[in-house]
Amino acid sequence: MDDYAGRVLAGRYRLPLPPSDEYELTETRAFDTYSGQEVLVRQVPLPEVVEAEVLDAEGLPDGFTARDPDSARRTPGRRGARRPTEPAVRRAVEAAQAAARIPDHPRLDQVFDVFAEGGSLWVVSEMVAARSLASLLVEKPLTPYRAAEVASDVLMALRVLHAHGWVHRNITARTVLVCDDGRVMLTGLAVGAAEEALCGYDPVPAEAGEWGSGS
Repeated sequence: MDDYAGRVLAGRYRLPLPPSDEYELTETRAFDTYSGQEVLVRQVPLPEVVEAEVLDAEGLPDGFTARDPDSARRTPGRRGARRPTEPAVRRAVEAAQAAARIPDHPRLDQVFDVFAEGGSLWVVSEMVAARSLASLLVEKPLTPYRAAEVASDVLMALRVLHAHGWVHRNITARTVLVCDDGRVMLTGLAVGAAEEALCGYDPVPAEAGEWGSGS
């Protein structure tokens, strides 16, 4: 527990103290005080809300309102963090949660929790003894045979996702994990689903949405 003396998320995930030169988290290990296990936490920053204090109602797009219809002057907008109750944030959380409900498979990482807190969406998944393909490629290229093995495992993961109606649009060298035992796993589906939802898209297959709403 001494290694996890930093911020606590959702009242249960204790983070390590960040290095002095690190101001924002993107991915970090954490300690789940409920289960007593180490987990991996990924951060999806939520875009700020820009509230324009427009005091002239004429010519405003649909959905915008003026603060003072009798005045024609404009004042600078105000920025604020999105709240978990906002529709856009709820849709992002629900999209990531739907992705997390895909049945466990040895080629996919398991997502335990998704929540919004402190201006970010957080995805909590299993801690895998692995390195990203990106970090391995920095050291040396893969041999043709090993590259074929990695591609085969990634294709197997995609077949599983496609069988459940999902399309993985977040495949990069960073979301392909090469485990210490040699197998390859695909990650990033829940994070990608949340990011797509925040951009206004609906990444959740109809079957997954129906299954989730009935459970």
